[in-house]
Amino acid sequence: MKRQSNLYPLISDYDNLANAFYKAAKGKRRKQYVIDFLSNYDKNIQKIKYDIQLKHVDIGHYHCFTIHDPKPRIIYASSFYERVVHHAIMNIIEPRLESFAIYDSYACRKGKGTHKAIIRAQQFSRKNLYYSFKEKDFGVRP
Repeated sequence: MKRQSNLYPLISDYDNLANAFYKAAKGKRRKQYVIDFLSNYDKNIQKIKYDIQLKHVDIGHYHCFTIHDPKPRIIYASSFYERVVHHAIMNIIEPRLESFAIYDSYACRKGKGTHKAIIRAQQFSRKNLYYSFKEKDFGVRP
């Protein structure tokens, strides 16, 4: 993989950060933390921009809660600031990472996922099952 350089200016671009905010806020517009972020939108976006340019992003502020479906689990959710930063980073590096991924990698990729992975696995298993039957039942060697 070729090294990518000068990504910080792209990540800290105002339009990229605005897009990252809208992605992070999708489906959460009525949550208090989104309303708080929006109340000082320009100031918050400028703070994120400044932190990224200085290469000093303050992370690790998690909100901890427990869910009980289907069994008890402790969930650590990142702060909204961190989610905006994450989206800003992924907006820039995802296309670069995608170009190096193999075709049959399905985890965390747009247009792929569990269902497409299952379909692809079934295609492979049918192909191998055919060759298996062909060899055993008909005495034909590959």
